Amino acid sequence: MQSHKYLTEDSVFLDKDFENLDEVLTFLSAAFAKRTGLDQKFLHNSLVERENLSSTWIGNGTLLPHNHNPEVNGFHMIFIRCQKPFVLESGNEVRYIFSILTSGSQEQLYLSILQGVGGLILNHSEDVDRCSSTAELFDLLNSSSYLMGEPLRAADIAREWPRVFQNDTLATALDKMKQHDVYFLPVFSEDAGSICGVLDLVDLLKSGFPDYVFSLYNLSMIQDFQPVKYFWKNENHIPISSYIRDYKPYVISEDASYPEIFFMMIKGNRRHLLVLDKQNRLIGVIHPHEIINKMLRP
Repeated sequence: MQSHKYLTEDSVFLDKDFENLDEVLTFLSAAFAKRTGLDQKFLHNSLVERENLSSTWIGNGTLLPHNHNPEVNGFHMIFIRCQKPFVLESGNEVRYIFSILTSGSQEQLYLSILQGVGGLILNHSEDVDRCSSTAELFDLLNSSSYLMGEPLRAADIAREWPRVFQNDTLATALDKMKQHDVYFLPVFSEDAGSICGVLDLVDLLKSGFPDYVFSLYNLSMIQDFQPVKYFWKNENHIPISSYIRDYKPYVISEDASYPEIFFMMIKGNRRHLLVLDKQNRLIGVIHPHEIINKMLRP
């Protein structure tokens, strides 16, 4: 990673303390104001504006506050390692902060930096934690195999995702969806601990109907049937194994490029993709938020 091209000693802060996101954005706007000569309030509003669109938390304890504006000259980056994690309103903990300001004409550079940051934290977070000085951090960045300028891969876009097991009940699956605000879950086998299927909200809705209903042409003759009540009655004892679907159509390689990601989503009409490594282990899930926040509107 060409760290000295984008990071300098005065843009690295080790072991800072923050209580919340607003403190982070205030600190960053002041730091960027010194580097760019732009008004701190303007920069703060710019960072807040992007954060309000959707959280820039990218998983693995990492936050990536950023924005682009024509008034920004060049490419500016700040790295912060927090003394202790702080918690976002979403419940996610933040330990590392990479913040970027650009003029808006360097999207590919931003995406390649995102790849490098994601790979570094995912695989070398303990090494980052052990760095006692900026020089040690630069040595780690320069020795890392996660280089800026490399094409973005599926593994760089995937995020950590909740999962359920095939013997879990409908109630467990619904609780997991509600807790994590998702409507798609990878399903794992109880014994081998490997992925064996997927479950989404449509599958849960299907469980609200008895089997005979699907042999009917329509439900206009059923006036008093309530699927939600049927679901509530059965959710605590029916396992999800009866409703899971094949996971293979959702699988994409960890090294797949972003054109391949687009193509697979379009061709299969998939809103979620499972990113597996070469050992068939789940790395994470790509979903619409990642496509918008990391590819279409970085």
